[in-house]
Amino acid sequence: MKHSLQPLPRLERLLIDTDVNPHLARYLRAVGFNVLFAAKVRVDYRDDIAIIKWARKHRRIVVTHDRYKDRATKIRACQEIYDHGGQVIQVSRGQDQTPLTSLGKILAHREDWVKFFRENDGMVLVHKTGMTPMPRAYLIRQIQSQLDFPALPKIASKSPSTRKGGRRPKPVSEAQSPLL
Repeated sequence: MKHSLQPLPRLERLLIDTDVNPHLARYLRAVGFNVLFAAKVRVDYRDDIAIIKWARKHRRIVVTHDRYKDRATKIRACQEIYDHGGQVIQVSRGQDQTPLTSLGKILAHREDWVKFFRENDGMVLVHKTGMTPMPRAYLIRQIQSQLDFPALPKIASKSPSTRKGGRRPKPVSEAQSPLL
């Protein structure tokens, strides 16, 4: 009996950031993803914002381990995606994990991030227990928190009915809200 191998379906187009183990690109290709490595394309691979711009222009999703711990880079990355769009998959735990573990996180939550990116630009964080979506509106709150700008008015620690003095706080109208 002859067995014929069926070709794998072509999956999403990805751009692997340079902070990711290059072996992950091989594994992703092996399961059907269209993968490029940022160090192999014409982009300043040391500049996360340039990588996001290049990926957006070429309709690719960036795969990175970056959590943008550098405050200035985090602000610039969130601002870039908020202003112009882009899609980023952040794989939790960084470079200290094996490429197969990173692959497992990407594949385990593929259905969720594909659905998210069909409807949104933004970032998703894939980790062993799930996926955290961060749409564009969430990213502006990240910028505001990095700039120490309150995104929402402070909420009283006690409910108005148990407050001493019996006065209820005035509700904040949309016109007064500091949200963009």
